[in-house]
Amino acid sequence: MNPAPASLAKPLVRPSRVDAPNAVADARPAPVDPYEALRERAASIDWDAIAPEGAYARHGRRALDLLVVLALAPLAVVVMAGIALVNLALFHDPRRVFFAQDRVGLRGEVFSIYKFRTMYDARGSAEQSWATGGDRLRVTRFGRFLRNAHLDELPQLWNIVKGDMGIIGPRPEMVAIEAWAAQEVPGFVERLRIRPGITGWAQITQGYTGRCRDAYAHKLAANEAVTCRPSPVRDVEILARTAIWMLRGKGWEWKLQGRPVVAEEARATSRSTQRSTSRAA
Repeated sequence: MNPAPASLAKPLVRPSRVDAPNAVADARPAPVDPYEALRERAASIDWDAIAPEGAYARHGRRALDLLVVLALAPLAVVVMAGIALVNLALFHDPRRVFFAQDRVGLRGEVFSIYKFRTMYDARGSAEQSWATGGDRLRVTRFGRFLRNAHLDELPQLWNIVKGDMGIIGPRPEMVAIEAWAAQEVPGFVERLRIRPGITGWAQITQGYTGRCRDAYAHKLAANEAVTCRPSPVRDVEILARTAIWMLRGKGWEWKLQGRPVVAEEARATSRSTQRSTSRAA
């Protein structure tokens, strides 16, 4: 009589209650580091081949950036001093007057962006707060005014001087958001063929958006002319429309799933996310 195969001869052992969860956990894919995913995506792009051509794209726009910063500097210093004093009174700590955060810049390089602080700290990550609409719930009243007028971005004039950003260009995203959008929207990272900007077509027509693929696809399309075919006439028009946008207080219009988000919707989304998190825990 032939012996049974070794695989059948082994006794069946039921996994213990302790081992089973560990086996499931081991089967889960390891979390992806957004910084590493972004580096790999940026390294796969031939940036020189897609860089915009022409004298204005290569030199003129940078000259315009520095001229605008020079013209705005005297007034900007006075306004920034006033904002800093109010923030100091609100947050009671000189280290919390400003806010620095990693953003994705030219050709996928990560840099630190500077802003006036407008929000209390998030309970989770900044990316989670953005995705659930929680940013609207933790912004200060003064911070809402700063964001509506885009005055919270005045410290980014220093980013422009350093060469991290330009006046006009695509919005620089957080690393995790950029990595998500790169997967969801084909060609999204390629918009960083030029420096990101404080303003641009998407910034003055679309406002802020949540985790919505269609909204980010629209954002990419809106800034296509800005990134692919820079023009001094178009840039001057964007600057003029930005001034009107700021005066109208339209800077912090939020859109989630392609439509404006009101505070109640943001709260409902945040509560739903918290319940899901507590159940998972």
